[in-house]
Amino acid sequence: VLDLAPFCAVNCKNAEEGDYQILYSLYGIVEHSGTMRSGHYTAYVKVRPKCALWNFSCRGNKIITVVPSSKTCYTESAKGSWFHISDTSVQPVCEGKVLSCQAYLLFYERIH
Repeated sequence: VLDLAPFCAVNCKNAEEGDYQILYSLYGIVEHSGTMRSGHYTAYVKVRPKCALWNFSCRGNKIITVVPSSKTCYTESAKGSWFHISDTSVQPVCEGKVLSCQAYLLFYERIH
C-alpha cells in the first residue's frame, strides 16, 4: 500500500480537505527478462475475490500447499492472491516472489 497524501496539495483532484491518507494498492506488475533487443514480458496480478476458492500456504517464495476452500472469504481490503502470467501459463505465487521480481511497470488502484 502506497500513501500519496504527503505529496498531494489540498486542492488535488479527488482529495478533500481533511484527507490524511490517499492510499493506493499494488495490483499488477509487468516484468521483462532478456535484453533491449529481445526478451520476454510476463505479468504478476493480484486477485482479491470476495470469496476465495483456494488457499495458498507459502514458505519463503515457494508455495507448499494449495488447498481448495469454499469457506475462506476475504473482504475488499484483504491481501488477495498473486498469480504469475506468462503466455498461456497462469501459476499462483507468493507475495515474496512478487516483491523480488524485476518490475518494469507497476499498476496501482486507489483504495482510500
